[in-house]
Formats: sequence, structure tokens, C-alpha cells
Amino acid sequence: MHGSTFENSPKAPPPETVDVPDVIPIFPLPKVVLLPSEVLPLHVFEPRYIDLVRDTVASHRVIGMVEVLPGHEDELPQSPPVREVGCVGFIASHEELEDGRFLMWLLGLERFNIEEELEVTTSYRQVRVRYRPTPDSPKRLAGIRPLRQELRTLLPDFVDLDESSRELFARHMAEVSDAQLIALASQILEIPSERKQILLEAENLSERFLMVYEDLYRHLDTNPEFGSFSPDELNLIRISDFGFLIFHPPSRHDPTTMVGCDFLTPN
Repeated sequence: MHGSTFENSPKAPPPETVDVPDVIPIFPLPKVVLLPSEVLPLHVFEPRYIDLVRDTVASHRVIGMVEVLPGHEDELPQSPPVREVGCVGFIASHEELEDGRFLMWLLGLERFNIEEELEVTTSYRQVRVRYRPTPDSPKRLAGIRPLRQELRTLLPDFVDLDESSRELFARHMAEVSDAQLIALASQILEIPSERKQILLEAENLSERFLMVYEDLYRHLDTNPEFGSFSPDELNLIRISDFGFLIFHPPSRHDPTTMVGCDFLTPN
């Protein structure tokens, strides 16, 4: 078992630790990469992934999110090859609908490397993993303090909010952890999955910050008007004691894809 600690805002209670197993179920999706401290809302409807969620909720509540290797998307819903590096997600909240489908919100905990895929009797895939924390030295993190502050200052300008909501959002941004700030930036800037995979595999937090900083100014060059999201498209929530995070509000629309889930997006 491996201990993974939630990163909380300064006002949150002391961190909690979740023991995550070395053998975990995986949920392969095309063009989806989960980052540590990011919230990923999903609408799960494919039978094998309904089984996965039901079994996971009854046990350790963790799922390995891995991207389907680009070019193999057409092999779904079979068992296409996946990236070697993924992120384990904790089911922070879930709802089982009357017809058996699930709405769930995954909180990214920690990245992992897949060491081997196991032969299993379950309908879903399971792998043995090695967890890879993202270390960084206090000296390196101190060196990028101005960069972090600029992200905290500029990112609220990309959200279309009234003055009071913007002030509230800016205060939350000032309180989030480094991992939460990177996850929020990736959502606000709509960083594509290929780039997020590079972020996930970065050697340390400093490298992630530098890449997000580059993406921020690339976004400024292509979207000088700001306001990428409207209030209906972006919401602040507090999931238990995990801190304020951004996610798209849930929708109970009928399934329209064959990959086992939909993203929970506005109607």
C-alpha cells in the first residue's frame, strides 16, 4: 500500500491520507489526462465501468486514469494500448442513478507508472503500478515564486465573473496549493491532453510551472480578450476537505459515445 496525502488550502483541516493499493483498476479514455489535485467529473454508463465504479466504491475508492495511446482510439470499447504513465484518482463524490449509471467526481492524487497489466476475471482491466511523487527542492520552488504569483494574479481574468465573484475566486486562488494551481490553470487554459501528459510526466513541480506559464502567454497571444469561460460553464465547489476546485456542472443526458462515460458538461 502507498500513502497519498491530500493537499489542502491553509484554511482546510489537516491533510488526510489515503492508502492506495499497488494493484488498481484502470479507466482508459481517449484525450483525457488527469493531473494531481485536479477534479474530473464523469458520467459512467458502459456496463464494465459501472462494475468498476461499484466495486471501487465498496473498497479503496481509487481508479487509475490513463489516456488511450493516440491512434488507437478506434479500438475502443475493446482493450487498446494506453500510456505508461497515468494518475490515480480518488472517488471524492458519486451518485448512482436509477438505471444503474453513475455520476462521479475523481480527485487526482498521484501519478504512477504501469509495471504490468494483470490477467483478471473482472470485466475491467487492472494493473500493477509504481507511484511516482513529484518532488522539488525548496530552493527551486522559491526561485519561481514570482511566476506562481503571476499565475494567481492573471488566471482569474480568464473567467467571466461579476466583481464580487471575481474577488472571491481570486482569494481562493491565493490559497490553493501548488498542485491545485497547476490543475486549475490546465482547466482554465484548456490545455490539450498531449500537453497535459507532458505536464504529468515532468520531473518536478518547477518544470510544470514553467510549462503552464508558457501556456498562459500562448493563450494570451491567441485569446487577448480573456473571458474564456462564462459563469454557467465554470463552478467553484468544495468537495469534503479537499479545497476549492473547478469543474463543469453535471448533466444527466443520455450516453452518446462508446467509451464508457461522458464528461459532465453543461446542457
